[in-house]
Amino acid sequence: MSAHSSSSSDSSELLERNGPTYGISFTRAQADTLIQQYLNKSIISFECIDTGYNNLIFFIDTTESIERYALKIGGRYWKKIKTEAEVKALELLTKYTTIPVPKVLAYSSDRNNEYGVEWILMTRLPGINMTKICENQQLSFNAKKSIIQDLVNYIEQMHFRIPRFNKIGAFKINEEIGTDLNQLGPWSSYEQFIRDRVQANAMDLNTDPVFAPIKDSMLNAIHEFDKLKFPSFTNLPFIFSHGDLDIQNILISIDDPESPHITGIVDWEWAGSFPCSEEYFTSYQYFLNNDDNVRNYFLEELEKRNILTPRTIEQFSLIEKFNRFVTNLALWDLTDLVNREHPYVNKKLEKSRSIVQSVICELKNELK
Repeated sequence: MSAHSSSSSDSSELLERNGPTYGISFTRAQADTLIQQYLNKSIISFECIDTGYNNLIFFIDTTESIERYALKIGGRYWKKIKTEAEVKALELLTKYTTIPVPKVLAYSSDRNNEYGVEWILMTRLPGINMTKICENQQLSFNAKKSIIQDLVNYIEQMHFRIPRFNKIGAFKINEEIGTDLNQLGPWSSYEQFIRDRVQANAMDLNTDPVFAPIKDSMLNAIHEFDKLKFPSFTNLPFIFSHGDLDIQNILISIDDPESPHITGIVDWEWAGSFPCSEEYFTSYQYFLNNDDNVRNYFLEELEKRNILTPRTIEQFSLIEKFNRFVTNLALWDLTDLVNREHPYVNKKLEKSRSIVQSVICELKNELK
């Protein structure tokens, strides 16, 4: 099940899940051993950060270095693929771009190691998480423009400097494109990318009892969807995509409050080769859903750099409907619930059913 942290809704915060980090732990003693083993240094500060949803994140300082470190402990849903996707993405970014990203110092993608978890040890970047900035102060339009200028520069580098692949999926350590993090794919066409994910959702609907109240109507919608004839999406390039690039993964410096700058972009585990349209569903929500001035400025700056946007991607409104359909069939944040009887569960199920039924009607009309 996909677990993008940015896609969780407000109501989901009331639902308790045994999520990706359930049963995952890492102790100070383990960290002492790891840092001694790979850096030959001693820890003086070991702090667990609560910003990770899919992982445990620790900030580490050592006696022998002014350099600071971050240790990422992988969640239980994924074996090998998520750790290796992030390591390979960071390698490509360092090789081809000037984007400020962590440097990988050591990693293990085999949880049968001595620590019993997958982990990545990397440098810690300077700056403050942009989510915290936005919680504590109101950024001016000029400040947002300054951040957007940096961000667009980095998006341009991702799109045009990193070699493109002719497949959709996550990065493998050997630089091939493999499955996505849900072990679907890789795909050579946008249509297959959508259809396979619909079928994976059908399996979830059939096997997870939380979806029982909506299962039949959702499976009927899938049956209707399977009959639809897709147009060809020949002008939908596959580009290097972060996969979750929003303010929770952007670090900024606000030494000058009117001209803040991006000091780091983190959390590259969802990175891979994806249709350029996907970015507008998985990333940039702060900039797209802000006021019209911010949204328009962001899109204009992207378009100045020849980056395709929702305004210039061919048939984007149709692509958006496909995305809305596939992401509402079997909501990932209703899986592994501790409190499945919570009234919000039925509300979310009914809302997702309503969206799917509405979208399938729109698609049938549009694709007659």
